[in-house]
This record gives sequence, structure tokens and C-alpha cells, in this order.
Amino acid sequence: MPEVLRCHDVIERGLAERYAAGTLAADEARAFEDHYVGCEVCQREVRLAAAVRQAVAEAAPTAPARRRWALIGGAGALAAAAVLVLVLRPGSPASRFAPLGAVLEPPIYLGVQVRGPGERADSLFEAAMDAYADRRYPEAAAGLEAAIARGVDAAPAEFFRGSSLLMLDRSAEAAESYRRVIALGETPYLTESHYYLAKALLRLGRGGQARDELRRAAARGGEVAAQAAALADSVEAWSRR
Repeated sequence: MPEVLRCHDVIERGLAERYAAGTLAADEARAFEDHYVGCEVCQREVRLAAAVRQAVAEAAPTAPARRRWALIGGAGALAAAAVLVLVLRPGSPASRFAPLGAVLEPPIYLGVQVRGPGERADSLFEAAMDAYADRRYPEAAAGLEAAIARGVDAAPAEFFRGSSLLMLDRSAEAAESYRRVIALGETPYLTESHYYLAKALLRLGRGGQARDELRRAAARGGEVAAQAAALADSVEAWSRR
């Protein structure tokens, strides 16, 4: 029976990037295409992945450009072309790497148990995560900061505070939140913190540091490993431009 995919599966397993690269196995490609045709989020992911690959290929003439636009026609191709223009536009180091740091959808919050010194910290966390789920990121970031000050579990609170700040394009602050999660050691948020720290660093123009964080995420395995490895390769190719 064919696998039924959700957006969470596509994003966490890097399926859009692998599809754009033509590296999905036949059964994975069929499952992805069944999901893709009815999902605007994953259509945007494929457009971005294709645009980034095209930009990297254009920047490295020795590598043959790979085009996979069959499912990206019409308005989708125009959107991808707009991203490509952004990628290729010369400018500061930050603008050079920033498109690789794009995050179209925030990390998904599936609900966690938190431990705080009393109900006040827990309620602050829950209210902040309600705001996060509603994409009210300023409110989410402020609420999570208050929850952290009250002593709520640092790992989920810092991770989603960083993710709120990332969606607000406050990349330096987001990077600090992800670093604090990494400093806690082995938590359920460690691998993703390396990955999204890399996204923040790319927006800040720190390609080498971002590549290192992506390699760390890829080495840990799990759901984001393929996505991290593919992005690390793109950063490496773009750095040689």
C-alpha cells in the first residue's frame, strides 16, 4: 500500500529537496507526487528547492545544471524564478547566503509536557504556544521569554522562542536561542536546533558556520538528516562560487 505523507513528513525528511534533486526512490517519488498535487505548502518547498539548485548550478559552470520543472509550470515557475533572481543578486555576504536560509514553514509544534515551578510557568508556555500555532510570532516570542524567566523547561521553550524569532527574521536572536538549546546537551530538540541554527546563520551570511551546523545535524541521523545533508552540500557549492 503506498505511503500516505503529511507536510510534516515532507519537511522533516527533506523530500522536497530530494525530489528537486531527482534522488528519491521510485516508491518515495510516487508517494510524494500523490501528496504534492494537493498541497500548496509542499509545492512552495519544491519551487524553493528547485530555484536554489538552479542558482548553485548557474554559479558553478563545471557542474551541469539540473532542471526539474515539469510539475512547476505556470505561476509556480514564475515564483521560482523570483526566488532565483534573489539568490543570484550580488550584494553583502548576508544577501549572498540568505536565500539558503529561507524557512517557508516553521517547525511544527506537536505538544509537549513541560516542567515548571508551578502552574504560572506552564500556563505562560501554553499561551505562547497557542500564539505560535496561530503564527502570532511576536506574542509567542515574548510569552516564551516570560515562561523561561519563570523556570519552565528550557529546551522546548528556547527552541520555539528561537523559531518564533526566526520567522520574524530576527536571526541573531534566533541563533542565540538555538545555541542555548544545544548547550543543554541531549534533548529531543538538539538535532533540529543544529539545523535551524544553520538557517539563522545563513541569513546572517555565515556560510561556513552554517555548513558546520548542518553537518552536525546530518551526522546525528533522524528525520532532518537528509535535509541537512542536502542543504550542507548546497552551502558548500555556493561557498566555492
